[in-house]
Amino acid sequence: MKKGSTTRFRLNPKKPPKSDWRAFDAMTDEQRHQAALADPDARPATAAQLARARRLPTVRALRQRLNLTQEEFAARFHLPLGTVRDWEQGAHRPDKAAQVLLTVIARDPDAVARALES
Repeated sequence: MKKGSTTRFRLNPKKPPKSDWRAFDAMTDEQRHQAALADPDARPATAAQLARARRLPTVRALRQRLNLTQEEFAARFHLPLGTVRDWEQGAHRPDKAAQVLLTVIARDPDAVARALES
């Protein structure tokens, strides 16, 4: 990441941000939805946006579903063990190619393992 591309700030625990939670709690669901729509920085996703969104299986859930240890998962699919650990711990996210591989593994792990054997 380029230096200066991330804004950092610290909250002062003695002066927390002022939020009127009583007013929020008093709002109806419709009023909350209208308030969210009015916020230009955090509008809710539309139904079309949600339909286009693709969910990537988490590496840990995928590995556990296959009943494999990190070492077995890495060996079976020819991945560096450190990479699998980093993905599971959140230190790194899979790049696009890895996301495709994980999606294929989720759908047909045996086909991927057979393809890698040859």
